[in-house]
Amino acid sequence: MYLKTIKILIVILLASVSLPLSAQKITYSPYSRYGLGEIHAPSLGHNIATGGAGLARSSEIFLNLKNPAGNHDLPMQRFVFDVGMDTKYTTVSSSTTTQRNNNTTFKYLAGGFAGKPWWSLVFALRPYSSVGYTMNDTTLLENPSDKLLYGFTQTYEGSGGLSTVSLSTSFKFLNMISIGATGSYLFGSLDRNNLVSTIVFDNFSTNVSYSNRYFLNGFSYEIGALISKSIKSSKDTTKNMFRFNLGVTYGSETKLKSRNELLIINNYTIDNASTLDTICNDTLTKGHVKIPQKIGVGISVEAYDKFTVMADYTLQDWKNFDIEGENNTPLRKSTSLSAGVEYVTDRYSSRLFKTIHYRAGFHTEDTYLELNGTGIKNQGITFGVGLPLRSLLLNVSCDMGKRGTTQNNLYEEKYFLLHFNVTIHDVWFVKRKFQ
Repeated sequence: MYLKTIKILIVILLASVSLPLSAQKITYSPYSRYGLGEIHAPSLGHNIATGGAGLARSSEIFLNLKNPAGNHDLPMQRFVFDVGMDTKYTTVSSSTTTQRNNNTTFKYLAGGFAGKPWWSLVFALRPYSSVGYTMNDTTLLENPSDKLLYGFTQTYEGSGGLSTVSLSTSFKFLNMISIGATGSYLFGSLDRNNLVSTIVFDNFSTNVSYSNRYFLNGFSYEIGALISKSIKSSKDTTKNMFRFNLGVTYGSETKLKSRNELLIINNYTIDNASTLDTICNDTLTKGHVKIPQKIGVGISVEAYDKFTVMADYTLQDWKNFDIEGENNTPLRKSTSLSAGVEYVTDRYSSRLFKTIHYRAGFHTEDTYLELNGTGIKNQGITFGVGLPLRSLLLNVSCDMGKRGTTQNNLYEEKYFLLHFNVTIHDVWFVKRKFQ
């Protein structure tokens, strides 16, 4: 009972420390200005280290948020918790300037259990998308009275994003087929159209701020299936010689309610006397935002309970995406390919160094952005380790990548993501025989 209490306290402590960080900017990307911002895949730590792949995996030691059918191997009478955090270093470059940023944020909180050998339940709280950027533009104007040039500066800022709370369930049939479903509630705001203008003439200056905020909320649904075929070892029938897995997912089109609020404040100074004037504080539009359907296919092959190779492909068409009341930049079809490998010397050994999970992978994505006639790609390599410590599994994962280009007046982002997550297995639902 004492150890159980300590484990639960660790989860609560990690969550309480992490959750306030979710209010900070998760991204510092000029590309998050468009659409819903930067979309985050439902990847846990072990997925990040294998390039993001995991649609066709089910394990007794970790959860699967990428495919609701991928949790049928969770052990009975145990509750599995998973808490993750990110530290990301980003260098954003244009043809003329370079900017560096770093931030640490809460990534997710998830938990689940197997209620029956054929049924499991999983919940999760994680970010769905994030917005975070700052851009400046300065124009020089001539004062007719003295023919001098004065500055007209525009600063574009963005923040916010969407979060999602989800509940998944899966059912297993014939010892090789499982199906699952996920229901999610998405909520949040996009504050990405803020504009501050500054004009200075003689004894007069003005600062006008435009705060454009979109509130979004709604439900989404996803279904998945996983087919597994095992070939037992002739020497040890408790272990698999090979295990082949095929996973598919389908996310339905999602309609979110939207509300656009505009706040315009004019702060002007005449002869050193400042005046603050609220020009507008109103709800402009109410409507809906449609997130397109998403299809995913994954495969994985496990050999001798030691070596696993996996690959995923996803497709989502954003061509008809539109936020009512905004001057939308046309989006396109997005596709992603991720692949990775995992190796463990002997997962059943009592020696720590033999139970370490070694992971590596890569990912390449055609994002939903095409700007100045150039498609924006996101590519990277990943690696990491999983360290089993009794009923804890500590994962450290890294993702090194590049998004965009400096050509055609665009930006190139180089990033290094360092991810930490802790998976805790706690014994529940066991009736004590002795007190």
